[in-house]
Amino acid sequence: MSHPRIWFEKISQIPRGSLNEAKIADFLVEFANERELSAVRDHMNNVLIRKPGQHGGEHAPSVLLQGHTDMVCEKAPESNHDFTKDPIELIEEDGWLRANHTTLGADDGFAVAYMLALLEDEQIKHPPLECLFTAAEEIGLLGAVAFDTSLIESKRCIGLDSGGENRTVITSSGGIRGKAKICASRNTYYPFALSVTVEGAIGGHSGNDITKQRANAAVLLARVAFEYEKETGNALGLIDIVAGKSENAIPFAGTMILGSFSDFATAVLDSIIRRNLTQFAKSDPNVHINYQTCKGDHGFDGSSSARFIRFAYLFFQGVQWMSLDISDLPLLSANLGYLKVWDDALVAGFSFRSPISDMLDQNIAKVRLLADVLNLDVEFTSRYPGYPYDESSSLRKLYQQWFVKHTGQELRLEASHGGLELGIWKGAIPDLDIITMGPIHELIHTFNEKMNLASFDLVFKRLCAFLGELSDVA
Repeated sequence: MSHPRIWFEKISQIPRGSLNEAKIADFLVEFANERELSAVRDHMNNVLIRKPGQHGGEHAPSVLLQGHTDMVCEKAPESNHDFTKDPIELIEEDGWLRANHTTLGADDGFAVAYMLALLEDEQIKHPPLECLFTAAEEIGLLGAVAFDTSLIESKRCIGLDSGGENRTVITSSGGIRGKAKICASRNTYYPFALSVTVEGAIGGHSGNDITKQRANAAVLLARVAFEYEKETGNALGLIDIVAGKSENAIPFAGTMILGSFSDFATAVLDSIIRRNLTQFAKSDPNVHINYQTCKGDHGFDGSSSARFIRFAYLFFQGVQWMSLDISDLPLLSANLGYLKVWDDALVAGFSFRSPISDMLDQNIAKVRLLADVLNLDVEFTSRYPGYPYDESSSLRKLYQQWFVKHTGQELRLEASHGGLELGIWKGAIPDLDIITMGPIHELIHTFNEKMNLASFDLVFKRLCAFLGELSDVA
């Protein structure tokens, strides 16, 4: 049997950040050509590979397997890793696989490895397979949105972009990304400057981890700046700010350089920092805020700085509405993903999630109003639908029965607040029947991401066995 661990190691050698998937697409097409498998590649670097059924599954209805090739590129502050050219350095430790101070890419590298192992293996019984490797998922499901779904022939789908080992996702959230900015120049000189740094936060996924009340480094920086200005009455200017990288990740670190026309009051700063960290004593105990004075410099004018800081301060971070029908499921959330200086502009990136389109529209209206009041430009992109619950799913019922029979356990049915490409497939192919599988992997979208190797192996064996079952089902 072809082992997916080998393929995970191979794809970890290929840089594959979002919109940098050309090399992994080259690899996939070459892989298919070497094995005389049909492969289709589009302009977004999505790749669809087909394999006939084998060992009794030749005439069964085909199955779509799907995962994405791109990964979130986060690294520890001390890391010199270059995601555009460096391979991921894998470290096996205590039964877990992690990377050397970077994201591991198990989201969604496990799916790529599973599909490659299945496509290569000549011993496993399975029906005809359509293996779809999508691109740019982590920045708004862009590859899936662009993919020509008329190429998909299957009416049964196993999504491989969720974890948990003993669970399957029955519904997921839709979402949208946004950007707010102020165009200005750094031509105001501030004789006093202060560097404020947030470090040690856990960070995380803006869907899966949004209920865990973790610190958001971008929000904390805005709180320090706003509250200091309010309590001292001293106008501040932003000389520089950088916190977070992606709209769909909770920022774990950030640095802001504030300018002032008077010296900074350290006692006030200490008080502000202390009270802002208190709320994270249990949920994010290692987060800390440090500051130090630095040389005066040119920065953005006071008005532009104040409006930008207020936008970040007033942004409605976190869960806003919980489901009354499904335990622990958020129905609406917001995440401030980054604050940065981009050319001559201050830019804030954020995202909203909800399975309910009207709720997304409400948040869009709120942030438009906030931006209008503060005179920021705002735009929205990458809207995608949720994956709706299908009560009559025959594939899910079959999987539940198979799972109990072969594991002795009940399959956990889970509603996810994360966004999945399954909503796009279901919207385009209404009669597509869907389940999901995945191993245990934790702390995704952070440089502490790790995947349990025993679970990785176990879920692949289950996937192979269940495909054998589907070979006998019309």
